[in-house]
Amino acid sequence: MAKRYRKYRNSWRYKRYRQSDPVPGLLAIFTLGLTYWVYLNRVQVIIYLSIAAILLGVACLVYFLFKKKREDEGLSFLSDDGILHALKGLKPAQFENEVADIFTRLGYETKVMGGANDGGIDIVATKNRKKYFIQCKKFITQTVTPHDVRDFLGAITNPKNPAEKGFFVTTGGFSIMATRTAEGNPRIELISGSQLVRYYRIAHKDAESEEELTLLEEAEDQRICPQCGGTLEMKTAQKGNYAGQQFLGCSNYPRCRYIQNI
Repeated sequence: MAKRYRKYRNSWRYKRYRQSDPVPGLLAIFTLGLTYWVYLNRVQVIIYLSIAAILLGVACLVYFLFKKKREDEGLSFLSDDGILHALKGLKPAQFENEVADIFTRLGYETKVMGGANDGGIDIVATKNRKKYFIQCKKFITQTVTPHDVRDFLGAITNPKNPAEKGFFVTTGGFSIMATRTAEGNPRIELISGSQLVRYYRIAHKDAESEEELTLLEEAEDQRICPQCGGTLEMKTAQKGNYAGQQFLGCSNYPRCRYIQNI
């Protein structure tokens, strides 16, 4: 077969076919004609190309601005149920990263710990030189148990590595006993699915929720000393029988020595 094909290519019929092929000639004529037309209308061509370049640049700018706006808004354009449904659809690692992003947008510096041996601490956050622990539970229908809350409280109050406060975040809810376990303890905050949606909107610049967060932060900071009217601050005992444990102490120390045990 190959021998016959080589013989055909050397024959006069093949050479005559190649010589009679009009496509290369037509392409050459079209190229020359287009070049000549561009030369005759070079001013208009330059104007049109400039306009096209400007329009393309504007389109790219609008696209990137729109993309950044959507990234900042995240899922805020959805309803509350839609946001919660989207968060429940994430994988556990993705959910931890999303929670870390929320706290980062709220002014914290965050580091995702991850892994099976994280000691119940999925994220370590810092703000105003204070350390916070965050535990994440991505549940569909489950609720957090009191055992989970007690374990997390143990991690927060560990004398070797204590935290100012802990946030237990879940897309589900907390059982009644789990809520009672954390009730009255200022060192832990339980964030259920509905509360998480509120924080998500705050983090993504929802105006009404942002005002609500300001009120929450002000209420948290207004721990008034009943003895002198100063501010109660979270402190850690450095010596004695309670070394390593945290308590609320007056900001006017040593003039005021009021303390409140936790």
